[in-house]
Amino acid sequence: MKRISNIHDLEYEKLRLRVRQLELEKQMTRSWKHIKAELGFVAETKPSGQINNTIKTGNPVLSGLLNYGASFLSHKLGMLAGKKIESTAELLLERLVAKLASRTAKKK
Repeated sequence: MKRISNIHDLEYEKLRLRVRQLELEKQMTRSWKHIKAELGFVAETKPSGQINNTIKTGNPVLSGLLNYGASFLSHKLGMLAGKKIESTAELLLERLVAKLASRTAKKK
């Protein structure tokens, strides 16, 4: 691990580690939900006002396939959106750190 030489690098590293921690927690939550769904342990209680997003047709196999496909696509779209947001946030943080570094250098 490289040595952190100033306070700005330390703050940037703390932010980077916090973002990584949140990503890992989100991934762990998704993994648990996926395992839970695969094993068939679906919670029976729903909060009031929650919309039922299942597709129902006359054929139960078709309903299952449509629901699985819809959940798969929504998961993939969510992952793509999350990656885009993460890269944008990282870029903004890098710019902020660079701007702070340049301003502190000008004051000295």
